[in-house]
Amino acid sequence: MKKIALITLVSLFAIFVATSCTKDCKKCKAVTKDASGNIIDNGTDTEYCDAALDEKESAEPSTVGGNTTTWVCQ
Repeated sequence: MKKIALITLVSLFAIFVATSCTKDCKKCKAVTKDASGNIIDNGTDTEYCDAALDEKESAEPSTVGGNTTTWVCQ
């Protein structure tokens, strides 16, 4: 009986570890380019995961005064 309980606990722990490591994460930064396509600001890498990552990757470019800012994720 103790063996079955131990095997069950070890199996549950293994399942927990396997599923908790499946986050989809990338480092993203905001990159601003002028009208000629020259980079004028290369932001700092910040890690985003899951829903926050989806939000950054699907964000539309923003243009202000001829400068366009986009999110670049790697």
